[in-house]
Amino acid sequence: MSSHQQIDALRVDLEVKMRSVGSVAMLRVMEEAVSGDRATKALHAPSRAPGFSLPDETSQTVSLAERLRDGPVVVVFYRGEWCPCCIQELDAVQWNLERFKLLGASVLAVSPQLPIFSRRCIRRHGLDFPILHDAGGHVAAQFGVDWKVPIELRELYLASNVNLEKFNGEGGWALPLPARFLIDRQRTIVYAEINADDAHRMDLGGLLTALDGLQRQASGP
Repeated sequence: MSSHQQIDALRVDLEVKMRSVGSVAMLRVMEEAVSGDRATKALHAPSRAPGFSLPDETSQTVSLAERLRDGPVVVVFYRGEWCPCCIQELDAVQWNLERFKLLGASVLAVSPQLPIFSRRCIRRHGLDFPILHDAGGHVAAQFGVDWKVPIELRELYLASNVNLEKFNGEGGWALPLPARFLIDRQRTIVYAEINADDAHRMDLGGLLTALDGLQRQASGP
């Protein structure tokens, strides 16, 4: 079995298990993380976004400050290639990428997964935006969306052959909560969304509406 087929098999296996009894536990813990302390710690509009520079999938350093010189930036926190719902979210971003560009924005995905998996993800899904390597989830922590997978859920991951220490390396069990932020050129967060509902994550309507409003403000009356 090729490496691509292995990844596909992992995704299917994990998705089946997440829809079983394990999915109830996963959703419960994720909802508690989003609605509890994490929700109060996560940055929201109109907070100032942390500055960061991270290596992309080709080891080239990408700076938020440099991207903001060209216009607003959409930052998407992404768990990894092994996560079917995360892949669907990135696909949705790619499908809407021309709309983002027309509205003057660029996109940065941020993930703790190792660059080798990000390169494969970009190649296989035809993504035209970078996936930055947030080793140990330090940038996710600055945005307040870091999350440590509880011990009881690690067994579910491992039973699905998803060893996050393999995918992420050091600090492998630290994951970002599903989150996306729209940051204007002054580094102000003008839109923030954190949601444990995987189905809802495919809907970019709120983000696009916020970006459209930002462009209208920049264009003036």
